[in-house]
Amino acid sequence: MSSISVDIPTFQINQNDFENLVDFISSQEQTLKQFGAIKIELNNDCQLALKKRPKNLLIYPINKQIVKMNKDDLIYNVQKLDHTGEAIEQSSFVSDENTFWSELSSLNNEQRDLNISFISNKSFFCQKVSRMYFDLHLLPSQSILKIAGRKVLSQFVPCIKRAHKAGAIFPLSCTQQNLFSIDYHHEGGNRHWYIIPISQRKQLQTIIHKQNSSICLDHGQILIDPSFLDRNQIRYHRIVQHPNEFVVLSAGTLAQSFTCDASWSESIEFALPSWIEDGHANISTPSCQCYVQQGFLSKPFDDNLFQPDFIQKYIQYTSKNILYDQSGLITYL
Repeated sequence: MSSISVDIPTFQINQNDFENLVDFISSQEQTLKQFGAIKIELNNDCQLALKKRPKNLLIYPINKQIVKMNKDDLIYNVQKLDHTGEAIEQSSFVSDENTFWSELSSLNNEQRDLNISFISNKSFFCQKVSRMYFDLHLLPSQSILKIAGRKVLSQFVPCIKRAHKAGAIFPLSCTQQNLFSIDYHHEGGNRHWYIIPISQRKQLQTIIHKQNSSICLDHGQILIDPSFLDRNQIRYHRIVQHPNEFVVLSAGTLAQSFTCDASWSESIEFALPSWIEDGHANISTPSCQCYVQQGFLSKPFDDNLFQPDFIQKYIQYTSKNILYDQSGLITYL
């Protein structure tokens, strides 16, 4: 498979960096912006605050499938499941990306289930443990979202993601209000990511809208074959995420992925100062024609929540692992 892409950078961190993960991510922000994402591998001394019970949540795949929009352009549309159609038989294991995209390209009028599930406000991480054990819940409060207060922080909760079969598909999407996000791979088959940095978004939007002006890039409505990106000179980056690895997405990154087998992963959103400096905190929610329910669309934050003096204090003291709440009092994490 020809490509103008390169793999995203991978960093291996020790326990000290792990205990101050937001600081570490911030130190790599230029790389993160350039590629749209980074991958983080853990040293053996890194400790996770994971629950000991097995991953036995009873959940069912969402009622959606993909179909080909145009056989020449290799863009796939996500639709609600149509039981009148024939779903193609999927492989029991997907060994590589060539196999995956080759199977998809052979679709004619067949339909293929996404075979994924999402559960918000559930987590496999334990809360209120020693700081030496990493807890995903803490990322928003360790980021600049801290200064917006508890009411805002309460909106940011982990989301468990389940891939039910080999070849499960996570369509193209972006985080709410272009926030940063981090995804931890708990167990199961490897996950193949395709990352489109925010710098490429306008070019991609222009090309796709020439064919269909109603296509939405943000809300999981399409899947794009990388050969389409190659053909149109859209820069993107690959990554293969294995169990016990993190993928961090930069603000405004577009991402899509598929899995080689059934798997469990978990994600949460957070923010670095650049998210505010680049105007994402107060950007108006664009009108969306993808028919996603309005309740699922993000609302812009109140500008008054992010006062410049508190932002400056956060930036000044973040390297010391000190955060300021809205009253200006120091909170040691």
